[in-house]
Amino acid sequence: MVLKLIRRRGVQAALAVLVATTPACNDFLAVENPNNLEAENVDAERDAAILSRSAYQAFVAVAGENMVYAAWFTNEARVGDTFPTRNDFGKRDIPLDSDQSGLWNGIHGFIQYAETTIRDITPVGNTVDLVRAYFTSGWGMIMIGELFCEGTIAEGPLTPRGPITSAAMLDSALLRLTKVREIAANASLASNTEAQGYATAALVGMARIHLQNGRKAQASAAAAQVPASFVLNNLHLDDPNNRGRLGNDIWSYSESRISLVVPDEFRSIANCGSYIPSDTSCVKAGTGADAYRPKATADPRISYTDMGRVAQDGQLRFHRQGKIAGWGSPIRLASGLEAQYIKLEADGIAADIFAFVNARRAVGRQPALAATSDMAVLMRELMEQKTRDFWLEGRRQPDFRRLGNVVPYILQPGPNYYKPGGGNVGSQNCWPVPGSEIRNNVNWPKT
Repeated sequence: MVLKLIRRRGVQAALAVLVATTPACNDFLAVENPNNLEAENVDAERDAAILSRSAYQAFVAVAGENMVYAAWFTNEARVGDTFPTRNDFGKRDIPLDSDQSGLWNGIHGFIQYAETTIRDITPVGNTVDLVRAYFTSGWGMIMIGELFCEGTIAEGPLTPRGPITSAAMLDSALLRLTKVREIAANASLASNTEAQGYATAALVGMARIHLQNGRKAQASAAAAQVPASFVLNNLHLDDPNNRGRLGNDIWSYSESRISLVVPDEFRSIANCGSYIPSDTSCVKAGTGADAYRPKATADPRISYTDMGRVAQDGQLRFHRQGKIAGWGSPIRLASGLEAQYIKLEADGIAADIFAFVNARRAVGRQPALAATSDMAVLMRELMEQKTRDFWLEGRRQPDFRRLGNVVPYILQPGPNYYKPGGGNVGSQNCWPVPGSEIRNNVNWPKT
């Protein structure tokens, strides 16, 4: 099952959909500003779809950029950007006042939107719109819990809360995703494809949460319920007049800003099938590391193009990723494949992991792994294959927080940054809460 959800920007886009499907709602068109739905004009029953869809599109609007920063942070991509603050992420040495402020605000913005929508439309009853709003809020809390070192959610509409741990933030997400499951189980939604898609995706999110919080049995149980073929994609639109709003952000950093650079490790995987720094058998003689002679073991899950120029920063050669093919490319949000990875890690059964990683190695044109029951070897290989399967999809950072250097290709602390004179790599495994939150939240302890 593949559920595809098109991001809708703002009330105007959702208004066009509503007008097309419910032409009798003439009073709705009487608002003073056709681009906004004023709070005093909200009708919960009439406007549930526009509110929940707008909240969801606000989520999709920031999800891709967070994946870009997470890729820089975990060395899935190199920082070819002129903004020095983005090198903070590449070096895993982020101060309180860096680019994470905008990322934090963007996520909290759509969480707040979704939570307000939930309060507004709950009286209407169990609808796909309520499912969508709970899913949006829950996935936003997953993002905060996985990416940031701490989190917070408001105690009420006008009451801020102080810091809570990442584990508590994820468990707050768990409550929302549980509501998704409960509402979607209502008989009136049994045949609603969108509601059931959210409900299945919620299982993937719940499995992620349980695994990250150390509840392996619960993680396995949730993951086991996800069909292997399930995929939920966020879709993007290639509208030349609105690419900044509707287009795929990973492509934006690949094509427009030219600052998402494929690292040496992943170029070698794309051409040779493995990354062995001392192995020159896959490199054209005399032309250096930028020109490979592909081997039969080249992994099709990683692809790039040497653009023959430097990136935006004027330092790194620009190797553009080839996984995201354009402004309208989808981004996978939840899948049965991810659920399989979660269940295997949670169960910790050597024979099952061995069989699975060899199946994934076959997808990547790699020879089978030699027989082993060594869990250290198998976990490294499981994370190797997961890195390849979900390259640039924002999965590595929570894995790194949970498993450390079992996750491959993480830059190690010290003088290991790939830009000469760029400073040292730090030891962070999560993003610090921005200073603006600490200073402005009256319930955040000040030191």
